This record gives sequence, structure tokens and C-alpha cells, in this order.
Amino acid sequence: MDTVLRTVPVVAPLVGITGRTSLGAVLASGAPHLSDSPVDWFFGEYARRVREAGGLPMELPTIDDPVAFVDRLDALVLTGGGDVDPERWKGPSDSSVMVSVERDAFEFALLEAALEAGVPVLGICRGLQVINVLLGGTLVPHLGSAEGDGHSKRTRDRTERHHRVDCDPGSMLHHLYGPTMMVNSFHHQAVDKPGAALDITARSEDGTVEGVEHESGKVLGVQWHPEMLAELEPVFGWLVGAASE
Repeated sequence: MDTVLRTVPVVAPLVGITGRTSLGAVLASGAPHLSDSPVDWFFGEYARRVREAGGLPMELPTIDDPVAFVDRLDALVLTGGGDVDPERWKGPSDSSVMVSVERDAFEFALLEAALEAGVPVLGICRGLQVINVLLGGTLVPHLGSAEGDGHSKRTRDRTERHHRVDCDPGSMLHHLYGPTMMVNSFHHQAVDKPGAALDITARSEDGTVEGVEHESGKVLGVQWHPEMLAELEPVFGWLVGAASE
């Protein structure tokens, strides 16, 4: 009798992706009855990159029980966006923009639960800063567009690789990228003092922190925007791989 080979379906790990919330007035110029309706925003490139890496993306609305999400997730992406409330790291308020106390509360609780559960986390731009502040670190309040490598300098092409990043030997980022790579850049704050259990493992040529890694090996933060680049970046493969273990 011929043996029938059966393949076991591979279940893609479920990867949560954070977003932001605003009022419908930003969209509803022709529908004033929707002006005060809450709108959840998710830039689609995060989800597409997670899917390309083999994960199943799940965009997370800002609700009052983030721990319930972590109970179901295999991994988490903390996305870019406005500044972390300077009250959380005792920084100056005059240099902070687009602060959302509600988003901070949601993402900090989400990250805390993920750390407790051992769920792998990738922090991108703001997400790296959320990781650092939660663990007791501080931030550089402002990087001018004309200073150093011009981290906050705006470009029309979001895929433009603007400056170089060097990775420390032996780090996860070095394993993923090698000793150096070129990245895009859209941030005006950065890590100053690293948080507990975090190692700085990548820097720009001007010394600005571009990558951090948690001693557990399950948390990685990058200051650039890998989701926007033309090719699938290795950090997404790392996240999905860690989620599958």
C-alpha cells in the first residue's frame, strides 16, 4: 500500500502592531456627524512587512485592557509616532511634540505585559524609546535637522538611506546586518541613558543610539524605519522567528 504523506499546516505566529487614535474630524470634512468619532490609524507597511516575514499581523486598537492582547499574541511591534510624555522620563516638555497620554498608557502596559510573558518585541523609532523609558532610561530631548547626521531632516523619499549605522560585534543587530548598514531617519529624539537590562548595540557615526537589545534576547529596538525600506529588513525575520520558537 502506498504511504500517504500528510503535511502539518504551519500556523503563522500572531504579531500585534500598535497604532494611534484621533478624531474623525481629520477625515470627515464632508460628514460633520463623524467629526468626534474615534479613528484608529495604522500605517500599513508594518503589517505588510510582518506578513512578508511569515507572521500574521494583528493591528491593536487602544483599549483599556492591553494585557488581554498579550495573552493571545506571539510577538509585538511597537511602532513609530509622537513623543513619549516627558513626564515619564523627567524631560523638558518644550521640546516634545504629538504627545498622547492615552497611547503611552496603552503601550507601556502592553510592553510591561509582554516582558512579563516573554513575548518577543520589536520597537521601531518611538517604539525603541518606549522600551527605553519603561525600563528607566532617558532620552535626548531634541536633535536638530542640521546637527550631526541630520536625524530629523525630512526627505520626500521615505526609503532614502540617509546615514550609516555601525553594529557592535556579537550583537543581534550585527548578526542580522553585519558591521554596518545605511538607514533612513525621521526622529528628533533618541536614547540618552539606557534603561535597565538594555545594551546599546548600534550607533550612527555621530554617536546617536540607533539600536538597543534586552539581555533576555527577546527585545530589540531600532531607531530607523525598516518597514519603509524597499526590501524586507532582517529585523522582521528575527521577530517572526523568535515568535515561532
